Amino acid sequence: MHGECKTPGGKLIAVDLDVRNGIIHDVRISGDFFIHPESKAREILFRLSTAITEHTEQHNVQQWDARLNAALPWDVELLGTSTLALAVALCRALGEHAELEPLLADEHRPLNDQEMAVKLTTWSNVGWHLLPEVALSPAMNVALDEVLCQQVAHGHRPATLRFWRWSEQAVILGRCQSVINEVDVQNAESLGVRIVRRMTGGGAMFLQPHGAITYSLYLPEEMLKGIPLRQSYQVCESWVLDGLRQLGVDAYHAPLNDIACSMGKIGGAAQARRQGVVLHHTTMAYDMDPGDMVRVLRIGREKLSDKPAIASAAKRVSPLVRQTGLSREAIVAVLFGHFQQRFGGKVEALREDEMQAAEQLVATKYGNEEWTTEIQ
Repeated sequence: MHGECKTPGGKLIAVDLDVRNGIIHDVRISGDFFIHPESKAREILFRLSTAITEHTEQHNVQQWDARLNAALPWDVELLGTSTLALAVALCRALGEHAELEPLLADEHRPLNDQEMAVKLTTWSNVGWHLLPEVALSPAMNVALDEVLCQQVAHGHRPATLRFWRWSEQAVILGRCQSVINEVDVQNAESLGVRIVRRMTGGGAMFLQPHGAITYSLYLPEEMLKGIPLRQSYQVCESWVLDGLRQLGVDAYHAPLNDIACSMGKIGGAAQARRQGVVLHHTTMAYDMDPGDMVRVLRIGREKLSDKPAIASAAKRVSPLVRQTGLSREAIVAVLFGHFQQRFGGKVEALREDEMQAAEQLVATKYGNEEWTTEIQ
């Protein structure tokens, strides 16, 4: 039996199988999609085939998708297709009518308040660790993201929230960005702007110690189980949106990964998944110097190449100081307190072993020129 499914704008995935006495056997998955990292392609195809083999054919698309998604490690990506498309192809192979587009539309829609409440029911029972701000170098901050992911993965910490503090101004590159395309290195050096690369994807951020509010969540994957990637951003940002609304900011989630309000964009988020842990971090603009921003970021300067446009840049991004009139520290205190009130948790500090591990990563990776300059 054979079934296939092409993702709109993406790739085709196909499944061939035998059914004997109502039991599925001899599953073979193929197509023109990609698996990243490529070195794990054979392993992943085996995992997905095994998730289907020797099961009865009495499952719908959503049930198959949940089973296949559970078999897919979180450090592996299917590019051009998805477990949902494979589930549709599987149902078609089994002679059932299944369409991908309506399911994608449902996956991409924002969650309503009732659905959000259901998704967050487990967040109050995990014994959160809450790490307040500590002023650290840009390289140490990005290194700590990897260290704390490992701590949660190994069971040395529960789900954890950390607020960052920057000791110097920096450009933080996404994992797949080119330094030469994104940053005017000469101007960055003259302004004393440090360039570092983080472990997540997404766009470059120009950050000044007084101008940004950044936090990270380190979550066991079970806390987001069954939540599509797009909706996971909304789930992870819901608490901060509520906190901002307490401050009088009409904040809302703007798919895929932005926080916005009626006055413009407030911030953006990025995610990575490693060893059964989800890293979600968000940076919001508290204050900003659009002049320095366009001197350092090449994309900003190209879009805003004249002086009037520089003024308009500040309007497109809506810093929180403009909307609240509060100090940066006061806003952080409100957000930190709101999270603790809503989900509980114990205020902790970074441990000596974690700081030492981060310093080692700075020496070998995040402070290393090769990591910073080479696309990862």
